[in-house]
Amino acid sequence: MGRYLCLPIVMFKHGRRITTLDLILKDVPGTLAKVFSVIYAKNINVVGCITNAVAEESGGVFCVVYLDATDVPAQDFRNLLNELKNMEEVYYVDYEEFDIDSIGSAAFSQYYEELCIHDERATIFTSAHLKGLFNGLYKKFGKGAAIFLYHLGLDVGEFMANTYKPMLEAGASPKTLLELALQTERASGWFSKYELDVISKDEFRIKIWKNAECAFLSNVANVPTGNLRKGILIGYLSKLFGGEWTVNEVECVNTGSEVCLFHVKKEKPIS
Repeated sequence: MGRYLCLPIVMFKHGRRITTLDLILKDVPGTLAKVFSVIYAKNINVVGCITNAVAEESGGVFCVVYLDATDVPAQDFRNLLNELKNMEEVYYVDYEEFDIDSIGSAAFSQYYEELCIHDERATIFTSAHLKGLFNGLYKKFGKGAAIFLYHLGLDVGEFMANTYKPMLEAGASPKTLLELALQTERASGWFSKYELDVISKDEFRIKIWKNAECAFLSNVANVPTGNLRKGILIGYLSKLFGGEWTVNEVECVNTGSEVCLFHVKKEKPIS
C-alpha cells in the first residue's frame, strides 16, 4: 500500500462547513496540545494542521488549523475564538471561511505570503499542472522538448548546487551531497524512492521509482524521457565538483522498465 503525505494547503469537503484558523503561538512545549484541547472541548473535529518550522520575528510560531464546523452553533464557535484569544500561549488568532454556493466550503490560509522549504521560497505544482506542461511541450515541439527540458534542468541543478556549496566547503563528500539532493527532491514529491549505487567517487548509478517527468509522459513517448533529471544531475555535479559529467538514462518506465536508471560519471580529461 502506498503512503501519502497530503498537504492541507487547500481543503474542500462537499456539503460541509470547513473553516481555517490562523494562529501565532508561543514557542514552548505543550502549546499546541492546549489549543487542541480547547477545540476538542467544543466537539469540533480537526481535519488538517500545518505548523511552521521556525518562529516568526515576534517569537511565535505560525500554525494553521482546519476545522469541520458544520454542526457547531455560531455562538459556540465565537466562544472558541474568545477562549483562544484569552490564552496566554496564543499571540494571534483569526479565522476564514470560503463558501462555494450551496455545495460545501473550502478552507485555505492566506495569512502567510510565501511558502518555503528550507528557508527557500517554494511553489507547488500539482500533477495536473505538470502533466499539462510536459505533455504540451512534447506535443508542440517533439524531440525539441527533450532538449529544452535538459537545458532547463542544467540551470536548476546549478541553482541547487549554490544552495549546498557551503556544505562542500565544510567538508561534505560528493556522495553525501548527491544523496542530500536526492533526499530533498524525494521529499518534494519528484519521485517515490531511489537507490544510490556508488561505483567510485566519480561514478554512480541512481535507480528512481515513479519519476514524475517520465510518469507524466507515459502516453506521449516510448523512449527514455528523464531529460530534466539528466540536466539537473549534470548541472548540480558540475557546479559543485567541476569537470565534465555525463548522465545516461539506461532504463526508463517508458521503454518497459519498472524503474528509471541513470548512469552518472565524471569523464576523465583527455591527455
